[in-house]
Amino acid sequence: MNDTREEILDQLGKLLTLSNDAEEGYKEAADNVDDNELKTLFLEQSRQRADFAQELNREISTLGGNADNGTSLTADLHRAWINIKSTFSSDDDKAVVQECHRGDQEALNDYNSVLQGTNLAASTRELLLRQKQSISTANSTMARLAQVV
Repeated sequence: MNDTREEILDQLGKLLTLSNDAEEGYKEAADNVDDNELKTLFLEQSRQRADFAQELNREISTLGGNADNGTSLTADLHRAWINIKSTFSSDDDKAVVQECHRGDQEALNDYNSVLQGTNLAASTRELLLRQKQSISTANSTMARLAQVV
């Protein structure tokens, strides 16, 4: 596999958008729960995803690309869906936790796709593997919380 620099930058750009989406999604989740511990957890996840975005932004710049720091339309719709679902759900916190779990699972799928389908430099691969591990840990936490909230 011999990906061009543009293809690699495109894949990293998608992960950057994903990180921005997750940052905003977790902020939205914190606004949609009553439990203070969940609020704190979601805000921590939001900050972590902001850090991921900064790291990806630096990596894209190092590779000679220009980063787009926006969010995707799909994610904007997803956050709106969280609002709608939590408004009508009789178990608000559980619905929000389940949505965060679903979002993290989608992120893991995207990271796996880039890691398996793109010829990355070792340093870039290491960065993505570290971020993916953190997302996996958060995903496991959300799965456990969805059972008890």
